[in-house]
Amino acid sequence: MSALELIVAYLRERARFRLFIPLSMLLALAGRWMVATSSTSMSALGIAAVQALGLILAFRIWDDLEDRDADRARHSTRVIATARRTAPFYALGFVLFCGAVLSLVAEPFALRRVAALSIATGILSVWYGVRPPDESHHALAEHVLALKYPFFAYAIAPAIPSDVLTLRAAIILGALYVLICVYEYADDVELRQLFTSRRSAS
Repeated sequence: MSALELIVAYLRERARFRLFIPLSMLLALAGRWMVATSSTSMSALGIAAVQALGLILAFRIWDDLEDRDADRARHSTRVIATARRTAPFYALGFVLFCGAVLSLVAEPFALRRVAALSIATGILSVWYGVRPPDESHHALAEHVLALKYPFFAYAIAPAIPSDVLTLRAAIILGALYVLICVYEYADDVELRQLFTSRRSAS
């Protein structure tokens, strides 16, 4: 396959736009709700949703690249697991990430936005370096990976709080994290089976 064919095949397989687009809108709205008096325009919300979608896709690619060796055993037919080269995937992830960062730099409070994104990137970098090699970390992984979404919401917030982090913003971001964790449990068959087996064992 050519690089373009690899990317198209990968996006068809792993870019769940029916999920990612509503999730992007939710992140943009969470950023809007952090400020009670904000009068965010629809265009600003749309830009925030596009930024969120770019970040979601970029981090999905990163996660799939980190899981590539394990997926050869668990999901041997996946495009990224069977591909002989990974450069097209790294390039796509890099372009998406840089596009989001550059758009955030052009926004007000750019330093706070980039700092939030840097924290999310740092958390996942540490996680990928220290996580166990077997499947014992699967449940913990879902919680760690979900941490990035509140940071995304803060980074792309159309009306970022004047304070570094208000109580209202903290509550909304915490609720967003819980909501995503609950969805992951409901959506992930392997995770539900893991919890069921642990309950049976106990």
